[in-house]
Amino acid sequence: MIAGLNHANISTVKLQETIDFFVRVLGLRVGPRPGFGFAGAWLYSGDQPVIHLVERASPRTPDGALDHVSFTVANLDAEMRRLDELGIPYRWSDIPDGFGRQAFVQDPNGVTIELTEPGIGTAGRLPGRPA
Repeated sequence: MIAGLNHANISTVKLQETIDFFVRVLGLRVGPRPGFGFAGAWLYSGDQPVIHLVERASPRTPDGALDHVSFTVANLDAEMRRLDELGIPYRWSDIPDGFGRQAFVQDPNGVTIELTEPGIGTAGRLPGRPA
C-alpha cells in the first residue's frame, strides 16, 4: 500500500540554478544526502527530502518523462504573491468540484511544479485573477 509521495528526482545540467530555484522560489532547504559518488542535492520540506537532484553532463532527453511534481500549500494566495514579487511566471486555476486550487510554475529545467491548495474552491481568489 502506498503511504504518500516520497520524492521526485530531477536530472539537470543546471544543478546550482535548480537548487537556487527550489530554495528561493519554493522555500525548500538543502539537506543531508548520501555519498552516491556523483553530484547532486537533496532538497527538504521539513524533515522530508522531497526533491532529489542529479547533475548530468548533458540532458537526459529533450523533454523527459516527468510531467510535474505537486506540493501542497496552506495559502495559495500567499504563494502567488510571492511568485509575483519574484517575477516568476505562473498560471493558476480552480480544481473542479471544489477540490481546491492550483498554480503551475516551471523550474530551470522545464519541469512543471504544481502548488496545490486543497479544498478551497473559488473562495479566497485574488482580485483580477481569471480562472
